[in-house]
Amino acid sequence: MSKILVFLSDNQEYSVDISYVKEIRNWTKSTIVPNSPDFLEGIINIRGLVIPLIDFSKKNNPTSNNNQKKAIIVFEVDNKKISFSVDDVLEILPYHKEDLRPINFNESHIFLEGIISLEERNIFKIKEKSFVVGCINEQ
Repeated sequence: MSKILVFLSDNQEYSVDISYVKEIRNWTKSTIVPNSPDFLEGIINIRGLVIPLIDFSKKNNPTSNNNQKKAIIVFEVDNKKISFSVDDVLEILPYHKEDLRPINFNESHIFLEGIISLEERNIFKIKEKSFVVGCINEQ
């Protein structure tokens, strides 16, 4: 059994494997980086380490006008740290790999691993490595 961190963005639930999550923080204003992509909110300083802050909503949907950020999730993948601003962090849930259903209908969502169906909920599961590394490479 694995554990996922479930968070909210644009009224939709998403999840990531908890092993990639290094920290969850309250949302704070970032320092804007000139000439950066729209999805890059800026940079934040966490204990002396400068980390990019990605607006998950804008990265997922460039036309999003969502400004309801309440939390920051800090990830570490392949010794690289990056943070995402999200609407809210909901909970940590256990799930079985059998609960993960593949997505075969939309090529534009290549960062999604599938959908986890739990009771009345459908939670998108993110491919952590490809999503985080893709965001780092696009900056």
